[in-house]
Amino acid sequence: MKDQVLVIEDNIINCEMLKHHLEATEIQVETARTGEAGLALASRLLPQAVIISTSLPDMSGTDVAQQLRSMKRTQHIFLMMLSDGNSHWERLTGLELGVDDFISAPFDPEEVMLRVRNAIRRAQASNMVDPNTGLPAGRLVSIQLRQLLQRPNDTWALMHVAISGLGGYRDVHGFDAASDFLRSVTVVLAEVLSHDAVLDDFLGYNGNDDFIIITHSERLESLREEVSRKFALVLGAHYSLAERERGYMEIAGVKVPLAGVRMHGITAADGPFYDIRSLSEALAG
Repeated sequence: MKDQVLVIEDNIINCEMLKHHLEATEIQVETARTGEAGLALASRLLPQAVIISTSLPDMSGTDVAQQLRSMKRTQHIFLMMLSDGNSHWERLTGLELGVDDFISAPFDPEEVMLRVRNAIRRAQASNMVDPNTGLPAGRLVSIQLRQLLQRPNDTWALMHVAISGLGGYRDVHGFDAASDFLRSVTVVLAEVLSHDAVLDDFLGYNGNDDFIIITHSERLESLREEVSRKFALVLGAHYSLAERERGYMEIAGVKVPLAGVRMHGITAADGPFYDIRSLSEALAG
């Protein structure tokens, strides 16, 4: 699965130059010309890195960075800012907002590519981000769960989304196809959560084909329905018509069931919860 980078830059020359150098290293690149479009794409795609120009036509690059850092879904993303000038104020403001790296123009696109690529590798190696889905994993998921334990009287909801039968899909179609399947599920979950402007939703990968969503309790049921509906589209994209009509795959004459999705949610009212283990046990039903 290719790493994904979002470039928010209205300068077409800079944008195409960065896109060319990043794609040369097998990084998938999406682009946006405005801050508003970039924020919408970042929330929906959840790229591993976002490169932000400090001068955009509709808002400042620092405003874009601030909003990305304020949303739980995008807090983990590596942020790099590109300044059109050597502005000491822009650098300090960006760093104060949590921007990870800052480069002033004129910049070397190859240096930008190397910095971004190395940052993505460090995040994956430190168990902060899952390399396949690009989602927060390991310690970042644990941090979010611990924060829930500190809000026993709040209106949060925790949803466990488990993809069943993906092992059989791997056996029939191969590991790469199964990785694409899992990434498609990631895209679906991110898109569902991006339909409104709730800033403190969280989407993480819990390993073993399992996802974790933190949202508000009133959204739990509608999320279930929307994820179920969208998952049917994933099945249509990754199984052949014959497999879907039969309802199973075949390998060496053995019937292998199609993948499915299981969801279970809990709210703060289902507690009290004393530790992450108690949350996990409640999620397991």
